[in-house]
Amino acid sequence: MEITVCIKQVPDVPSIRIDRRRMTIIREGVESIINPLDCVALESAVELRKKEGGKITVISMGPPQSEEALREAMAFGADQGILLTDPAFAGADTLATSHVLARAITRLTPFPDLVICGKQTIDSDTGHVGPQIAEELDLPQVCGVHEIHLKGDSLMVKRLYDGFLDTLRVSLPALLTVSHEISVPHHIPLGNLEEAFSEGEIIQWGLEDLDLKEEEVGLCGSATRVWKLRKAETKRGGIIVGGTSKSLTENLIRKLEALSIIDEEAEKA
Repeated sequence: MEITVCIKQVPDVPSIRIDRRRMTIIREGVESIINPLDCVALESAVELRKKEGGKITVISMGPPQSEEALREAMAFGADQGILLTDPAFAGADTLATSHVLARAITRLTPFPDLVICGKQTIDSDTGHVGPQIAEELDLPQVCGVHEIHLKGDSLMVKRLYDGFLDTLRVSLPALLTVSHEISVPHHIPLGNLEEAFSEGEIIQWGLEDLDLKEEEVGLCGSATRVWKLRKAETKRGGIIVGGTSKSLTENLIRKLEALSIIDEEAEKA
């Protein structure tokens, strides 16, 4: 089974900094980690390979430092790492990012049976990239999966959606995004890390390798732009009150009147 996992190296949340001119996250020189749900996606791929055999290819788009994430993924159990890096890719929104990732996946030989992504990332938290890749590649998709079983030439998957448990059959090739319930990433042995960081080649593809134009990628190819950032307002503390149902109701009405949420004269009318 040919499995491709898309991962992203993200800034560790406490160290996030913003480029106020470009309105993008500054990634250079910032402590970074593999997005946690992408680690879950990788664990899911490793578990599937144990049952079904095959090969795992991990792809990431980012600056040269993202090679660290791919080597960590190879220590985790991936067979091959591909880094999509080019100055033209910088500043991409989810649409431009998905376009580059999808183009890279089409270059894989053979084409993967399954593409797995984390449901969302901790930096932008949009949940867009997986579904957008599926649309680019015209693949069936299921998002938020927490259980996967191979049944012949299709998958049986489960997900919690809108308070209901869905069980779905998906024809292959397909794309899944996974939630944290599906598995717990295993510990990477130190020896595996040493080997991954000292041996093996990380393939690098840029704009020309993927036959892309500058207007398709990065800020130029982005359909959305960030115009302004502001700090979220701190929520006010709540008040706990006691008493009978009648006194509680009267107290609530008085407070709502004081805040001009309800009108005392209108209430009497």
